[in-house]
Amino acid sequence: MLYFIIKWVHVISVMAWVMGLVLQCVLLLAAQQKTQASPLTQILRNWEKCLSIPGVLLVWSTGLYLAISGAWYQSHWFMIKATIVLILSGFHGIFAANIRRYYGESTIPTLPMSGFITALFIMVAFAVFLVILKPF
Repeated sequence: MLYFIIKWVHVISVMAWVMGLVLQCVLLLAAQQKTQASPLTQILRNWEKCLSIPGVLLVWSTGLYLAISGAWYQSHWFMIKATIVLILSGFHGIFAANIRRYYGESTIPTLPMSGFITALFIMVAFAVFLVILKPF
């Protein structure tokens, strides 16, 4: 029973974290357009903080529990998925740092956001594929 509760929390936290990553992308795209900080961008920034930080922490903690309890840490599919999650965590850090710099120092981010958004979609889709099918 505990396993299924942790699994449910993990899925919900993944959704929150991915929504936070998407909001980070929206904020960075707005910053690259040199859009002035508006009440809407401030609301989005607050939502991003509420979603992505707890989401990433819960994803890692519940994911480690699930990997250990399911003995998946030796599986190839899990190693690939863990690598994807590590890369997405790096994206989260890069995005958060650029957002902080923009709203604190007005430094315009120069990240290739179209590439990041594409990579984000592909990696999340592939991670879901790996979890559902466990192909190898």
